[in-house]
Amino acid sequence: MKGNNHMRSFWTFIGNDIYDVGCTGQTVYLYDKQGAELAKFKDLTYAYSAVISPTGELFAVKSTAGRLAVYSFDPPALITKFRFSKVDGGQDDNFCFSADGGELYSVERHVNCLQTALSIYDTRDFSLKRRILDSDKSMVLTGIENEKETNAFYLSGFFRDELGAAEKFFVGVLSGSELRDVVYVPEKEHTFFHSYLGLRASGFTQKCYQWSYIDGTLDELKAADLRLSDLWKRYKK
Repeated sequence: MKGNNHMRSFWTFIGNDIYDVGCTGQTVYLYDKQGAELAKFKDLTYAYSAVISPTGELFAVKSTAGRLAVYSFDPPALITKFRFSKVDGGQDDNFCFSADGGELYSVERHVNCLQTALSIYDTRDFSLKRRILDSDKSMVLTGIENEKETNAFYLSGFFRDELGAAEKFFVGVLSGSELRDVVYVPEKEHTFFHSYLGLRASGFTQKCYQWSYIDGTLDELKAADLRLSDLWKRYKK
């Protein structure tokens, strides 16, 4: 029945026109829109987030332990599972599909928990197409978002100073394998949007909201419907 997301205290509860997906950390649940449970999967631990392909055929689940699992909706089944990084823990950065569903973009940590990279997977077999934005050791990516209308990817993050402290906060646009049109934003704005992106990616669940440390009620934040592109446009000169 409806309301399973509250009963099970999901970290993430998202859906499309036909299905809903819920993540508790240890189990991934699949429901129809009437709330009937269609399947549950226990292929990952520490799996708190999921994204649904815009084609409506599959969804991906990410574990903070450096693993990804991909599932089909019909039939409900595991397609593939793999370890994307040996850095165990802290792999809770954003990931998203391209507008056509052909690629999966994932912010990951491969050297240590302080260095990030952007991995791009081919959704035909989920092989790694390329890994980018990892040459500048001072740059840390904190979020990625796809604007479906234009298929533009916006990335947020910050640059560290010589002592390793976060210094300049930014939003930029991915162009090929490079980050372009970078605009600098106040730390407070970056912090808010970082929390907001995670909350929106969760489907605005109560459990995620409790750990988001963000101002505003859950209903207010959901109604705001903010995007990284909004922050970029605000500071674009």
